[in-house]
Amino acid sequence: MNMSCKLQAQTAWASEYQKQGIPSSFRKEPTGALVEFMNWLEEKKIQGTFAADLGCGRGRNSFYLASKGFSVIALDLLQENVDTIHKEAKLSHLPIQAFAQDVSTNWPIEPNSLDLAIDIFCYKHIVNKQAQTTYRQECWKALKPDGFYFLSLASIDDGFYGPLLQNSPCPEEKLIIDPHAHIASYLYSLADLSEEFSDRFTLIKASENTSQSPMHGKEYTRKVLNCIWQKRAEC
Repeated sequence: MNMSCKLQAQTAWASEYQKQGIPSSFRKEPTGALVEFMNWLEEKKIQGTFAADLGCGRGRNSFYLASKGFSVIALDLLQENVDTIHKEAKLSHLPIQAFAQDVSTNWPIEPNSLDLAIDIFCYKHIVNKQAQTTYRQECWKALKPDGFYFLSLASIDDGFYGPLLQNSPCPEEKLIIDPHAHIASYLYSLADLSEEFSDRFTLIKASENTSQSPMHGKEYTRKVLNCIWQKRAEC
């Protein structure tokens, strides 16, 4: 992300966290899909100690991971979110390190160190394909051999985002602009995700979940893709 685009994104997200139109900007509880993923890990008797929360916002999922015994590195574009996490982590005595970090640049994480990485509605907002490639490379590099990567994002059939494709400035890439928050993102089908991630990751499990959820003060039928990937030994 170049400096101009980064500043625009920071401004738009800072405004969104003040307006609180998108659920992730005001919810305190962990994402339900993440809770299900953690239950899946427990059922499979898969254990770990080191996790990353990518595009962590104010840390609701970071704190959940820490409560489950993980030491967490949390990355977010906004310094104010990072400061909030540090303050709450210190008060809670939870092992969370947060960094104001563009996730499409080099991560402050040692190679082959993460047991798992999670991304809840962050990857879709990296609206540059080369930047997304860098992100995937960094994720692959940071994960331990056979480490897990959990990705959650809006489906192309999502009730709020889907109709925005009608006014897409770049329909071939499924680029959309939130008309309220003025934040750009991509929409995906499972086939799209498989095409982008299959060179470095193996898809272990995927689902499309439907729920009712507010966006900018109005209820919508939301459709979200949740994918569990595992790092491939070679790419």
